Amino acid sequence: MNHKISLASVSAYGAKLVIITSFLISLSKATAWAENPSFVLCTENQSYPPYFIGEQDTFPEKKPGILVEIIDASLKKAGFSAEFIRRPWKRCLKLLEQNKIDGIFASIHLKEREFIGRYPYLPVRVSISNKPDPDRRLRRVTYSLFKKKGSDFDWDGENFSNMRHSIGASTDYVIVKKLKEEHSIMANTRHLPTKGLQHVAAGRLDAYIVESTIGNNLIKKLGLEGKLAEVKHPFARYDWYMMISHKFYNTDPHLADEIWNNVGQYRQQNIQRLIQHYSNSP
Repeated sequence: MNHKISLASVSAYGAKLVIITSFLISLSKATAWAENPSFVLCTENQSYPPYFIGEQDTFPEKKPGILVEIIDASLKKAGFSAEFIRRPWKRCLKLLEQNKIDGIFASIHLKEREFIGRYPYLPVRVSISNKPDPDRRLRRVTYSLFKKKGSDFDWDGENFSNMRHSIGASTDYVIVKKLKEEHSIMANTRHLPTKGLQHVAAGRLDAYIVESTIGNNLIKKLGLEGKLAEVKHPFARYDWYMMISHKFYNTDPHLADEIWNNVGQYRQQNIQRLIQHYSNSP
């Protein structure tokens, strides 16, 4: 039996081995790239077009909402895959406090919320008082009062008049705190915006406070354009932020800042396109 192996055979075998090894390395890199680590975020389990859309636990793939698109793109740029869970807002706040998730949206800045998570703060050289950085916000929004058409209830920008029932608002919203502390009014927090606006139309609430665009979209969806009107003077204006858990921030503060920077940049570059895109939604 002939046991001789030619140099040509060895060379061919070696070449094949190099090709297979290179392929496996490339495949390994591609798999690692495809499997970006998850960044888990919690937001409300209600549909509030155009900011986040879809009921209960899901977002539509095609048009999930303006805020969802901003966050998803910002996390991808930082090397993460966004994983969204939807819960009542109070539950989202609790999950952040317990470091069981990586972030929540959309949150207005409150001093007491600094204990449960991090905001994107201004650099120390700009502010030493832990003020959030407005350039890295998700969206600047207006909260309005919606009342029944023909009602003499009013808000002149400073004071309320002709209150007969109560003012509705979602529980654990900053506007509930504002009503109590600045106007000594206890908000009726038994109803989410959809049901609350229906109660206003039925004359069981004087008004309901909700973000202006959300309120007008819900009124259109409910077919209440002929029954409800937006009060002329805004009740409040706020910036919405994505908060990040203390655990994630303390592990890698530079990465957290990169994500917030991406949020600010993507919003500035794409917000008008997104507004137009969602204004054309059926």
